[in-house]
Amino acid sequence: MMMRSFAHTASFTAAIMIAWSAFSVTDAKADDAKPDAMPTAASQCLSCHGTNGNPALKDVPILLGQQPLYLENAIRAYQEGRRTGGQALVMHEIVKDLSDADIKAIAIWFGGTQ
Repeated sequence: MMMRSFAHTASFTAAIMIAWSAFSVTDAKADDAKPDAMPTAASQCLSCHGTNGNPALKDVPILLGQQPLYLENAIRAYQEGRRTGGQALVMHEIVKDLSDADIKAIAIWFGGTQ
């Protein structure tokens, strides 16, 4: 009898944990949903990276379809001077005054552009 009670409790606990984790994943995806309109801060990216993150110039990185977290980390690395070489000095000047909210919005916009 005690074993059956334990099994029921364990099953119930597992079901609650699965439901909670599914709810958490859904919330995270909703937070990172692509906005309907391009963020204002992203407008400074367009001349080099293209309107949808797919540049016409071959030496400019493609932002289209990159993971938003990767883009956030790359922008922060340029901002903090941790990324060097290539156009790092230009990128630093462009992104140095972006807020955390701007960086996240840009990353979600270009990362979510399909």
